[in-house]
Amino acid sequence: MNATKNGKVKSNSEPKIKIESNVFQREHREFHNCYTLDSVRRDIQFLNMVYEGKCGLNEKSVTPELINELKSYGKRIYFFLLGMDSHITPKSYIKRKYEFIKNYFPSKNGPYIFFLAWNGLIKNDSFKRLMMQIFNLRKFDNDICPQHIPHIGSSMTRYRTKLVLADDMAVDKNEKIRDYGRILDDGSGLNMREKIVWLPNGKAIPLFPQAYVPINQTQVFLIRHGRSHYESGGDNPVFVGSGYWDSWKDNRRVSGSIGNYLHEDGIKNARELGKDLRVVVDKLNEVGYPLWPWAKETPIKVFGSESENTEQTSRYFLQEAGYTNISFNSLYGINSQKYGALTHRYKKDVFAETVKIYGDTWKGDDKAKLSLAKKYFKNRFFHFPEGETLLEADWRIGFSFVEMLKQNLGNRIVLADHSGAIRVFKAIINTLDFADYASLKEEHEAIIALKYQPGMNLRYDYLQKKDYMLRKR
Repeated sequence: MNATKNGKVKSNSEPKIKIESNVFQREHREFHNCYTLDSVRRDIQFLNMVYEGKCGLNEKSVTPELINELKSYGKRIYFFLLGMDSHITPKSYIKRKYEFIKNYFPSKNGPYIFFLAWNGLIKNDSFKRLMMQIFNLRKFDNDICPQHIPHIGSSMTRYRTKLVLADDMAVDKNEKIRDYGRILDDGSGLNMREKIVWLPNGKAIPLFPQAYVPINQTQVFLIRHGRSHYESGGDNPVFVGSGYWDSWKDNRRVSGSIGNYLHEDGIKNARELGKDLRVVVDKLNEVGYPLWPWAKETPIKVFGSESENTEQTSRYFLQEAGYTNISFNSLYGINSQKYGALTHRYKKDVFAETVKIYGDTWKGDDKAKLSLAKKYFKNRFFHFPEGETLLEADWRIGFSFVEMLKQNLGNRIVLADHSGAIRVFKAIINTLDFADYASLKEEHEAIIALKYQPGMNLRYDYLQKKDYMLRKR
């Protein structure tokens, strides 16, 4: 206890509390502008829209004390991410993130506080730079694109790592169409020569006899799943229950990473795609170079996400091509982005409510504000309630794609997935920045063929695309 000038006794604890308060403010200076009474109030309104008023927070919850708490939570999130190991895997990251939320946001309102704290950080440039460092697709360059320009005299060419022959490599040095390719060199001691088989659409595919795949290669046929029930609609609205007539164009649902089956149109598309592949299968069987050997003990290895529509797509696709002996493997890592509590909600309704909440802070007319609402959810740093960010999802998908290639050397496989995942695959292969790949979409009619070989640049081409179909539909 200390005496003051007027003789009064003052507790030693009083100045100590004041000092700690100043330190507290200085430590959170980095996050000072991330959380304001107005922005947090709007975010809570958004949560109540998502959870239909049951999130446990309301406008009365928005106090200066809550703002200071969010600054503290934002700091915890920042340093949680800063502590990530550069070699962390999606599996270990998801586990650590779950434990972090469970330990630091333990109350019943914990998930909502986490949402407020994370998305407030989007205003912070340091946080965004950190996110881009951790979840950067360029981490996979050494696995997928280890070489830039082959050295002079190198025997390695672009053709070497392609499953579909490119047009500029269709002829030899004497301007003669190639019928045979290279002699095998995969370290197995075999001595075989590639046969180049030309297809009706002008594409060619180099293969070894007896459906052999070199032990240092993974060969992939990649397709996109078609229309699914939770993406119902189209030119003619479809009744989807609960009094809704759903139009694809005007009122599509937010897709789910699992629990989504093909619509009848999606089944038809998968079958049509299989008939296209059947043209290739018949041609290769005719010349004695089949894609896969027919044997009960050697089923075709097929991969897809955990959503049922990918397995359905691959099975209809291969059955129409003449293959029924299939081993399907679902991979959590290539699931679509997790939208959490917004899964299967109607996009039109969500966008309209979002405009009501944030619209008076946006410029422009109603149409412009609706466009801004759509961009709000496409922000790569935005964390969906109980879901994940687009950056996290793309990194998870990219990591899992590369691991799948590494683990299937010596195999020719089929991969069925959604457009967003294929967009990530293309971004990795072509070393694209987010701005270059974010809007890419894959056609339903396309069959992509790619060949992975460690130490060489991975490249892909289209076995079929809209401009060069294998058959008339």
